[in-house]
Amino acid sequence: MFDFLAITIDYTEKGKVKLYMKEYIDKILSEFPYMEEVKQLKPVSTPAAEHLFVTSTKAEKLDRKKKEAFHTTVAQTLFLTKRPRPDLQPTVPFLCTRVKDPDIHDWKKLLRLLKYLQRTRNKELVLEATPGDKIIISVYPDSAFAVHQDMKSHTGVSYALGKGSVNTISAKQKLNTKSSTEAELVGADDAVTPALWMKLFLEAQGYEVEVIVYQDNTSTIQLENNGKESSGKRTRHLNIRYFFITDCIKKKLLRVEYCPTDDMIGDFPSKPLQGRKFKKHCRLIMNSTE
Repeated sequence: MFDFLAITIDYTEKGKVKLYMKEYIDKILSEFPYMEEVKQLKPVSTPAAEHLFVTSTKAEKLDRKKKEAFHTTVAQTLFLTKRPRPDLQPTVPFLCTRVKDPDIHDWKKLLRLLKYLQRTRNKELVLEATPGDKIIISVYPDSAFAVHQDMKSHTGVSYALGKGSVNTISAKQKLNTKSSTEAELVGADDAVTPALWMKLFLEAQGYEVEVIVYQDNTSTIQLENNGKESSGKRTRHLNIRYFFITDCIKKKLLRVEYCPTDDMIGDFPSKPLQGRKFKKHCRLIMNSTE
C-alpha cells in the first residue's frame, strides 16, 4: 500500500489496484464551514438531482463568505473527482462552471454533493486489466444534447483497460450543435485523441493494443465510418475536423462498435443519472459492488 498526493494506492489483492481518498474526504467535510446545513439534509443516493444543469438569472447570489466557501470546496472536490472518485461527475464539472458567480441554487447543489460524499466516504475505485496478451482500450463517449443555459451540449467519456475506468471526461462542449447526432460526433471526437495517446504510449512499452469506440447512436456510427458520404441535409454543414475518426478507422487505428443505450457507460459523466441506471453505471465505472 502506498500514499501519494492524498491518494491511497492498494495492491494487496492480486490482479487489482484499489484507489481511495477517505482521509481527504474527511478533510473536505471538516473544513466546510457550513456543515450544519449539510447535516440537516435527508440522505441522498446520488450526488445531484435531475435538474443539475438548470440555472436561473433571477436567483439570489451568495454573500462573500459563502461564495469563498463554495469556490474552495468545489476546487477540493475537483481534485478528488479527477482521481479515485469519477462517480462525482458530472456534478463537480458543472459546479466548476458556477464558481465565478454562484447563486442559492448552486449552493443547494453543493450541499447535496457533500451529503452524498458523507455517505460514500469509503467508496473505492478498483482497476483490473483484461487478461491476455492484447490490451483493449474501451472508449465510451456520450453526449447530453443542449442541456446548458446557452444550449451547448455536455460530453461524457469513460475509458477502460478492463474493469473500472482509468479515466473519465465530463465537460461542456465548446460549440453549439444542431442535433443529438452532431453532439455525439463532437463528443466522440473529444474522446478519441486521449485514447490514441494511450495506444501509442502502451505500444511504446511493447504491448499489442486495440482501441474500440462504443456508440449508442447509429447515425453517428454511419458518419464516423463513412465520413461525408453519409452526410445528409442535416449534417452537410459539419466541420471536416469532426471526420477525424473516419480517417482513424481507415488507418485501422481504432474501430467503432454499437453499444445499447442502457449499457452506455458514457451516460454517467454526461448527465445526472438517477435510480437503477445510476447504480448500474456507478458500479461499472468504480468496479465496485456498492
